[in-house]
Amino acid sequence: MKIRHVVIASAALAIAPAAFAQEEVQGSQDCAALQAQYDQAAAAASAEQLSQAKAARDEGEKLCSEGKSAEGAAKLKEAISQISSPTQQPSS
Repeated sequence: MKIRHVVIASAALAIAPAAFAQEEVQGSQDCAALQAQYDQAAAAASAEQLSQAKAARDEGEKLCSEGKSAEGAAKLKEAISQISSPTQQPSS
């Protein structure tokens, strides 16, 4: 029985680094795709929208570069939603 546990543990240790590496690659791809999506949306955004979204985009980029892909992606999505939402027009 103990040998079986050693074999299972060894297999888990062999597979785990590959899984973490895959997650890191996927996270960096997500960050890059979201940054490109932000840049695309920014081309059509107003100056007001851009000024509001810039802080979230910068924070997302920083988190992504630190390897915190999930948090960075969330900030980038927040920035994209800020520049994608219609501007508030004053009522007349």
